[in-house]
Amino acid sequence: MVKISVIIPVYNDEKHLKECLDSISNQTLDDIEIICINDGSTDSSLEILNEYSTDKRITIITQTNQGSAIARNKGLDIAQGEYIGFLDADDIYINRQSLEIMFDAAKKHDASMISANLKFLTPERNLISNPHYKRGTFHYFREEGIIEPDEYGIPFYFYKNLYKADLIEDIRFPDLLRGQDPIFLSKVLSEVDEIYGVPIDFYGYMVPLSFDKLDSYTKKYHYICQYRQCIDILDNSELFKTSDKYMHNLMLYLNGNVDADVYDIVCEVFDEKYFEGYKSEYDSFKRSNILNKILEENTQEYFLKAKDELGLKEDSLKEYRIGLFESKMDLMEAEYNELLSENERLKKEYEVEKSFNEEVTGSKSWKLMDRLRRMRG
Repeated sequence: MVKISVIIPVYNDEKHLKECLDSISNQTLDDIEIICINDGSTDSSLEILNEYSTDKRITIITQTNQGSAIARNKGLDIAQGEYIGFLDADDIYINRQSLEIMFDAAKKHDASMISANLKFLTPERNLISNPHYKRGTFHYFREEGIIEPDEYGIPFYFYKNLYKADLIEDIRFPDLLRGQDPIFLSKVLSEVDEIYGVPIDFYGYMVPLSFDKLDSYTKKYHYICQYRQCIDILDNSELFKTSDKYMHNLMLYLNGNVDADVYDIVCEVFDEKYFEGYKSEYDSFKRSNILNKILEENTQEYFLKAKDELGLKEDSLKEYRIGLFESKMDLMEAEYNELLSENERLKKEYEVEKSFNEEVTGSKSWKLMDRLRRMRG
């Protein structure tokens, strides 16, 4: 049995794949296997993988494009390592000793799950601090030691951990377009008794250029569903601190979106009892989306339904639209007056500067210096 199996799903990652593979193939821990699943890449990713195939530790599997969840599960099915790790093809292990340090600590303390710290990789491939640690979203390991599963933080960044193979023997990634990783990690947290942590910067995570990946109804539906599944898993395992943090994360997402699809999905997937601890945030989310949907539906029938739910004063859709238009006009007028005031202030500053410049350039000393500059020029 090898010490660690590292599973890498690869899909059109030619830009960063070599850096990723170098970061693992150059590890000081030699007794590892590297399982690369080429998930139907259409760029030169497979050619790059084949360049590394002389390394006997590397196994390359090619499949039609089925997504990272299926790819990782395929890797899990064949992994032979005592511990399992995951690496994405645009990410890196930060230093050459990363896996050796993690494995030695795991063996010494007979850890089923061992964790470390994660840094962000910018598009320019610079390592920067992970701002989530300062916000308390995740536990930051300042010293080596044990934490409870409920101290981990929200169930993100499963990459920064190693898992004993028998711990995750029956745990797999769900086949979702979005949110498969948190479900996997929630299941792991529900099964493990404790987590051993080491204070090293272990994993370099490529920050996406855009976080707006929910560009279809199905992706939105899967993303909302994974919150429900994770919260149920965590609550059933009495990981209430983690569950509450993840619910807070959901509310941040919901209140940053006015989206009829998201609103309908939330109403379908969640009972309102889930939001009892976040009533004001949930009410704000509902109100914003219902008010917006009045304009989208644009029918008197929907207006009356919304009127009853929100206690609106208007009696008709037309009256509501006129009131909304007038309020927007009032807002625009206020903004216009503010811009006029700012323009007057800038004009006064300009006149003061202009007067000062005219005074300076009209002085005898300025004229003398100007002649000297012309002579030198």
